[in-house]
Order: sequence, then structure tokens, then C-alpha cells
Amino acid sequence: MKKKKIIGIKLGSSSLVNNGQINHQLINSVCAQVASLVQGGAGMFIVTSGAIASDQDRERSKNLRSAVGQVRIINEYRLALERSGIDCAQMLLTDEQLIDKKSSGARLIRKIMLEAFTVGVVPIINANDVIDSEEIKALAQCADNDRLFKLMCLLVKADVAIIGFDQIGFMDLSGQVMHRIKVSEIEKVLQCAKGGSALGHGTDGMRTKILTLAELAQAHTQACLMPAKAQKFILRAVAQEENFGTRFCA
Repeated sequence: MKKKKIIGIKLGSSSLVNNGQINHQLINSVCAQVASLVQGGAGMFIVTSGAIASDQDRERSKNLRSAVGQVRIINEYRLALERSGIDCAQMLLTDEQLIDKKSSGARLIRKIMLEAFTVGVVPIINANDVIDSEEIKALAQCADNDRLFKLMCLLVKADVAIIGFDQIGFMDLSGQVMHRIKVSEIEKVLQCAKGGSALGHGTDGMRTKILTLAELAQAHTQACLMPAKAQKFILRAVAQEENFGTRFCA
């Protein structure tokens, strides 16, 4: 039997939330594309950020805000996917559950993920910030959920890994989009990687994205950095449209 293509998508807070308001249009567009790919036979999962950003009550701890915001954001995905007759499954994880792929926890997560792909359910994955304060602290340096996305892609051996962000592609020092990046050139490319998200999640966020996608490319995954607000960016990434976003080549 032909292996089902597995496609992972990661969306950051700056694309998903603006001043505490969830970007309904983006989530609806993402879910319509995901539903189309599921109906075409692919196994799909989404690593989503935006839980803390979805609750702007600064008097609450970030742990509590993540719990409040997670309900809001998962409901957006649920409603959007249900319009296409697709079920989603919420999974709140921590990096340490995935680092050792041979651990009992990682094996169980992989089993559940593969079952979801088989029956056409879309896992919606987020870091479990309610109980993992270390993850919240890590936002000071790293982009939110990029590491979790990498570990999940490696765990399920994703064929395609798409990080959606709020630029048209990765830009060099002259402001030109680099549509193809060779892993062998990664140290030179990292000199152009500056800044984090508009929400302040990750002073080193771009560097984290580049390293994440380079490692996935090395693992023979089609890894790409795509403009999340571009029309049908997921379908265009899967179709390997030329001169759209940035692709990583081993």
C-alpha cells in the first residue's frame, strides 16, 4: 500500500493574533487548505502558537493566560475544520516528551498521530504552557513552538514541513528574498537571520526557524518557510511553486 504523505504546518503568534484578536480569516483559509489535502489522502497536523497572545489580561500569569487562550484558539480550528467535515484533535505537549523518540511517551504520541492520519483527523498541537513554565521562559530567546514542530516532524517522519510566518520569505542583507537555501551554506545564511516576532516572542526567532528547517531538510523532509498571509500558501508550498517563499535543500 502506498505510504500516506505526511505534511506538518507551524503557525506563529504574530500571524495568528493581532492585539489579542485571533485572525479568523487566516485560520479559516489554513483549515480549508488542510481539509483539501486530507480529502486528497494526506496526513496533516498543525503546530499552533497564539494561546498566550489570545488572552490580553496582563494581570493573569502567562500560565493561566495560555489556558484561557488555548480554549479560544482551538475552538477556531475546530469550527473551521468542521465546515469541511474534518475532525481535529487537541494535543498539548512538551519538548521533553519528544526528545527521546524511543521513550514510551514518544512512542505513544507517534501511535496516536499515525492513527489520526489514517482516519483523517487533524491533530492541532501546542506547547503545554499551562504546566511548562520553561517553555514560556524560552520565548525570550526562541521563536514559539519551532523546536516542538521540528521534534514532531522528526517523530512522524513528515514528508513536508511548512513554517508560516509574516514575511514573504527569508531575506538576505540586501532585502532580497532567498528562494532556495542550501544546508551547506547555513552558517553564511545565519548572518542574515535577525529578530523575532512582532509580539516579542523570540529575540532570536528567525535564527531558530532557519536551524529548524535546515535540520529537517537534512532529514530528507521538504522544508520551507512560507508567507502565511499569502493566498493558498500551504497548497502552493506542497506543489513546490517556484519563487514562492524559501525552500531548504540538503
